[in-house]
Amino acid sequence: MTEFDLIIVGGSASGLCAAIQAARMNSMLSVAVLERMPRAGKKILATGNGRCNLSNIDAVTHPYHNADFAKPALAKYDVAKTLAFFKSLGLLTVSDSEGRIYPMSNTAASLLDALRFEADRLHIKTLCNTAVQSVAKLPDGRFSLSCTQTMPVPEGAKSNGIIRTVFFADKLIVAAGGRASPAHGSDGSGHELLRQLGHHITLLFPALVQLVTDSATPKQMKGIRVSAAISVETDGVETAAAKGEILFTEYGLSGIAAMEVSRVVSAHFASGGTGGCCAVLDLAPALAKEELYVFVNNIALNNPALPIEKLLAGVLPGRVGQVVCKMAGLHDSTEKAGMLTGQQLTAVVNTVKALRLEVKGTRGFDQAQVTAGGADVSEFSADSMQSRKVNNLYACGEILDVDGGCGGFNLQWAWSSGLLAGELIR
Repeated sequence: MTEFDLIIVGGSASGLCAAIQAARMNSMLSVAVLERMPRAGKKILATGNGRCNLSNIDAVTHPYHNADFAKPALAKYDVAKTLAFFKSLGLLTVSDSEGRIYPMSNTAASLLDALRFEADRLHIKTLCNTAVQSVAKLPDGRFSLSCTQTMPVPEGAKSNGIIRTVFFADKLIVAAGGRASPAHGSDGSGHELLRQLGHHITLLFPALVQLVTDSATPKQMKGIRVSAAISVETDGVETAAAKGEILFTEYGLSGIAAMEVSRVVSAHFASGGTGGCCAVLDLAPALAKEELYVFVNNIALNNPALPIEKLLAGVLPGRVGQVVCKMAGLHDSTEKAGMLTGQQLTAVVNTVKALRLEVKGTRGFDQAQVTAGGADVSEFSADSMQSRKVNNLYACGEILDVDGGCGGFNLQWAWSSGLLAGELIR
């Protein structure tokens, strides 16, 4: 069968939701999901380190990029309705103290299985190893999708197992994701399909991704995690800030807090910036500068024979404290704490509270959790996800120019936009 009432391009989180919603709303609808990977929903399995942080209790009020466009879908299919949808699939959920929501099973596989089992129950045709190469709107109003399909090849066969197929659909949902994590299926091909149908794609760049910095300093602390506040200064102006875990790596900074501020860094360099970007770490965010000075001064007074490399042992992990002291100008390992001047102690405190690292960029799409940029939302209806340019064309999820922070917000957008798009297919 190559003709369907509805075809969804992309067996993504939003695509599977849209397919299930459409089939539930109209049992007579013939629905197909075309997925280029060997299995639909592969990216879902990688979320939350395999646990699948599927939503957040604060998702509706989260400051998404293009929040005004996202608002109708998030309001109609808010967190409660989304969790009710998953419960209807047989999936129960739990939340943690940070508001992050996970499957009760604590595995992403159970969520994907719930979606897959429901799709099978509804007789949705899921065609994996099917890559859409081009799409066109025909004079009769249908969509024509030219695809390559990879088939199993018998041992000794001369063919390469690739066949070309054309599918037809009355309605089309493009839910192929962005460019983040191409190993899991998001290679940006969906954007090209929307371009072929006359849509514009905004500048694309990695988000929720690690920062690449002047490598010498972080490399000395490689593998160490700290709880810190981080801000980004672009051309001397603070453009983003976050608090949380920072992981020092050989290339720079990872961890949730670093990834939260990565969007502005990535945007800066994607827009042509060549420098002028700095990460500023407060390694003791719970202490005011004055409190920290009193603390280290007392350490020096009470233990004058203490090696200076141990001065911050009660504040920071050992290697981090050593690096901070060196960056503060304390290079002589023979010096003792009691020999430090007030000016030197102030330099140490200032470095703890504002460790500055030159930022050279971010890691690429292969390491990113989400794509910033996408299909121009002004060309789609926020109330239906339908194209304003092409009748019966819809888009949902990451392929649109909507993205949020860490903590389940991007998956909530995928569920909400997918459910909304699928609901309005008749």
